[in-house]
Formats: sequence, C-alpha cells, structure tokens
Amino acid sequence: MRLNHAIQIRALPADQLEEFVNDWLSQRYKDYRGHELWRGTGDMGRDVTGYVTVQRMEGPWDNYQCKQLSVLLAETSAFVELGKIFMHSAAGAFSLPRRYYFVTPMGVARNVQQLIAHPERFRQAFLDRWDKDIARRLVQNQTVSLSPEIEAHIRAFDFTQVFWFDAVQLVNDPASMPVLVKWFGQDPGPFTRGEVPAEVQPSESEYISQLLKLYEERGPGAYPDADAGLASAEYGPHLRDQRTRFFDSMAFDRYYRDSTPTDYLFTFKDEIYHGTAETHGDDYPNGLTRLREVMKQAAILQPSGVLGKYAGPQVKQGTCHQFANEGRLPWHR
Repeated sequence: MRLNHAIQIRALPADQLEEFVNDWLSQRYKDYRGHELWRGTGDMGRDVTGYVTVQRMEGPWDNYQCKQLSVLLAETSAFVELGKIFMHSAAGAFSLPRRYYFVTPMGVARNVQQLIAHPERFRQAFLDRWDKDIARRLVQNQTVSLSPEIEAHIRAFDFTQVFWFDAVQLVNDPASMPVLVKWFGQDPGPFTRGEVPAEVQPSESEYISQLLKLYEERGPGAYPDADAGLASAEYGPHLRDQRTRFFDSMAFDRYYRDSTPTDYLFTFKDEIYHGTAETHGDDYPNGLTRLREVMKQAAILQPSGVLGKYAGPQVKQGTCHQFANEGRLPWHR
C-alpha cells in the first residue's frame, strides 16, 4: 500500500505535487503556525513555505522546493534552486529560511545526497562553482555574478538545515496520513478503544451530572456525585456503560482527528447529530427513557465514509454524550 502511494505521488503533475505538499504542511500544526503555496512565475525559489510564527516570512520560515522529475534531482538543479534563495534574499526580498527542503519524489542523485550530508562542503561548492554552474541559470538571458551580498548570504546560511524528501519518505511521514486519505483514499485503519479512568474526569463531568439528575427523577434515591451513582445497584451498571461509550468516542476522535482530513470528523459528528436530534426531541415520560431511545437510535445509524466503517455502536452513543456536554442534545432539561 505504501509503495502504491509513493508511485501515485511520483505520477502527480508538478502543480498537484505542490498542492499535496501544501496539504501536508497543513497537518503539521505542531511545526508551523501557517503555510503558503506560491504558484507560477515570480515565486523566487519558493514553492511552499511553512511559517514558524505569526510573523510569517518576517520570522523563521522553512522552504519546500518541489521538483517533480522523471529522474533523480541532479547536482546542477540543486545548486540553481537553492541559489535562487540566496539571490533573492541578498536582494532583500525575504530573509534566509531556517530550513530548506528539496521535495523530489524520485529522490536525489548520489552527489546531491553527499553534498547535503557534508554541509560545509556544500557551502564551499556554492562559492567555488557559482560562476560556472549557477550564475547563468538563475535568470533567463542574464548572468548573476557572485556579489558580496550573495556571498554573505551563502556564508550566513546554515547548510546543516538542508534536507530532502522522496515519495517514500513523504508517505512514511506520520503527518501525511490525512493527506493520503484525501488524495488517494488511504484507509486510516481502526482506532484503539478508550480506557475508562477510575476517577471521573473534568471532560465528562457535565454529561454525568445530567445523568445523575435523570436517575434522581426516576428514583428512588438521590445521587449527589458520580461515586453515588456508580455505587447504586440499579444505576451503577448503566453509568459505567455510559462512561465506556464516552471514552471510546473520545479515543475515536483523537485518532481520526490526526489521521484524516479535518472535515471527515466534522461530517461524522454532524451525521450523528442529525440522525438522533429528532429522536431526542420526541416526548417521553422521563429523561432516562429519552436517553435510552437516543442510544438505540445512535447504535443503528450508519454514517458515511471511512469513519462510519470504524464507528461501532459505543462510539456513536458516546458521541451523543459529547453533544450533551456541549449543550446540543442535553439529557436533562
């Protein structure tokens, strides 16, 4: 499966490779506060940029240069692409990037790999070979001399921060999973069921407090806290079941929030909501009967898409407890 996705990435047109990388950066929210796709002429050597701070290109930023080739990225091409960054940064268009990535699905030639592996050798090669291999290839019909400003930027740049990604490395990156789901229909696989902690957590206190009120309405007895409800011979098993459902739904959310595009989980929850809202709104003799009818309805729903494939009854029922937490479908009114 991974090999197939690597082949699919290698088959993307150049503009779609850039869009794929842009989607990939959107999933790397731990690394970047934002990202931007630069398209067409005038990109100044930038295809996709990742911004470390809200200052965007006025703060630290990373450059992703996409090269969709039928062969390995050659040494001269690597020099020219990175050379554009030195030329434009020396001209004041932007600061030097923090990191520079060649995204080349077919991979890089061995001599490029060697240069990247030897940062100071790479720097010196830029200085030694600028006039011969770079100067006439940066701007059409022009020769860009190695000016003092360009040389200063080459010397200032941290060549230890040059990297490369081929198609296999892209597929293997954990942040790529949602992008593979979106672009190629990758199956994210099943989630690991949630663990129910012994102590009631703040995240579940609201729906549990509503359940305790339902138990009191139904009677007999009062249930001032969760411990009282769990100790009840009549309602304790019911409350434990609800906690299992809730934590299964939370584990489901965490897994698919990271492994599928953002709209997948939103759509799943929206379908659960609309599939149970009418049942919730019916008239019942008491709130506990309402809850049980909603639980029955939730269990038989069949949400669309890959998330519906992995959402068992307990996940769909637990999602209704999330709605109760949020006040969308409260158990006690």
